[in-house]
Parts: sequence; C-alpha cells; structure tokens
Amino acid sequence: MKLFCPTCGPDCPSRPYDIRSGYVLRRCTACGLVFMEELIEAVNADFYEDVAEQAGGDAIEYWSFPDKFDAYRPVFEGFFEERWDLLRSATPNIRRLLDVGCGYGLFLQYAARQGPTCVGLELDPTVATHAREAYGLDVRSIRVEDFYDDTPFDAIVMADVLEHLPDAKEVLTSCRQLLAPDGVLFIQVPNVLGFKLPWGHSWGLPHHIWQFSRSSLRQLLNAAGFQIASMQTGIMGVIGVYERGGPSWSDQINWSLARTLGIGNRLAVVAIPHRAENP
Repeated sequence: MKLFCPTCGPDCPSRPYDIRSGYVLRRCTACGLVFMEELIEAVNADFYEDVAEQAGGDAIEYWSFPDKFDAYRPVFEGFFEERWDLLRSATPNIRRLLDVGCGYGLFLQYAARQGPTCVGLELDPTVATHAREAYGLDVRSIRVEDFYDDTPFDAIVMADVLEHLPDAKEVLTSCRQLLAPDGVLFIQVPNVLGFKLPWGHSWGLPHHIWQFSRSSLRQLLNAAGFQIASMQTGIMGVIGVYERGGPSWSDQINWSLARTLGIGNRLAVVAIPHRAENP
C-alpha cells in the first residue's frame, strides 16, 4: 500500500529522500516528514530480535521482554523518572494515566507507584494477558481509535509507538478526544536528524513507517489538535553499552553533547490541547 504524509494529505507531493536497507523513503515537500514509500503489511515475527542483534543488543528486545528489563532495571527506572517528571512539569495533578502501546506494562508499573489510576492499551493479546496476570495491571487489547472511557485522562503516554502506526494522525486525534482539557500527551519517537550511535543506528525499517524531525512532528501534532509545551532530545539504544560493561568516557561525552545540542536520537515531546479549545 502506497503511503502519503498524514499531516498534509494524499494530494501533497513528496520527493525521493533515500534508500535504506532496500526500502525507499520519501519526504513531504510541505512539512518535511520522511516516510516509507510503501507500507509493508507483513513483517516477520522475528524482525525485532533480528534488528536488536544487528544493532549490537539495542534496546528493542529489552523493552519487549521483562526478564531482560529486570537485568537493567535501574537504567530504565531512570528513563521512567525523566518521563514522569516531564509529565508532572506540565500537569502536576495526574489522577488518571493512559499508556498507548504499553507492551508488558513496564512504565505502567512505575507510573502506578506514583499514585494515579493507570490503564494500558496493547494490541498483542498475549502481551496484554501477561501484563494483567503477572503484574495485576489494567491492560486492554484494543486500538486507541476503538477505545472509550467515560472519564478523561490527565496524561496519555506513547513511547516509541507513533512511528509504527499507519494512521498516525487518527491515533493522535483519538488521544485528543480521550484527554482532559487540561491534560498532557507525552510522545517519544526516533529523531531522523539526531545523533547516530557509533555502533550503528537502525532506521527500524520497515516497521518504522514515519521518520520524524522536530518540525514535522510539531506540524503533525498541530494538525491533530495539539500544541507543544516542551520538546527535548534524549538517547536510546544505551542498553547494549551497559551489556558490554558500561559506558566509556567517550560514550558519556557523546551522550552529553547530543542532549545539550538537541541532537539526541529520540525526540521527547510534551503536548497539550490547543489553547483555543480549552475552556
């Protein structure tokens, strides 16, 4: 299936951008979003593990399997604390939180300890069942577009999810409808213009459909009814470094520079509903 820019629509032209791992990428001429020319609907079930191995033990498999997460819990807890602090900086009173694409509920466990009522959405029914039975979490196997709750959420989280979803704008619009008027949305996505890790940066093709920059993500959020409250870059893919004994002095310098200069390989965004829509 041919793809088009979700922000600007099918009538907006795009130009060839690059070819990576045999996949053709295009760039929207209006907003600059880079995206796959064609959606690969059937992705091999072993793809995530293969990419993780090729990337030198990158974070993909560690986010996916709780036993490996446990081995590096302090590292991930640090990521989760940063995420929670960003949410609290925008809305201090978080009573209800929704995690879209929550996986096994690793962040949900952290968030629940902070006090709010937490709900997760996870399309893989096996993973959702594990999150419910192993951790006692409220995780439902349903698309966010089909999910409804009588009570709005104060915070919605989508970490490393949006780049996978063909209907990116529709997903964001659904989040807007589920969010309280003074609520916040946290999004983390790969940064197409970000710092490339020295052991090799995977573009995540073909499962990363959209390759966001600061500008293109801002415009997509705006089209879905959001404005950005804060945006920063962070570093992902560090678990492979810890697996090999921990970061060297050069790793630490590179990470610090990437964060300081705003060229980290992940964009972390806190967005709020357009103020014009707020009462």
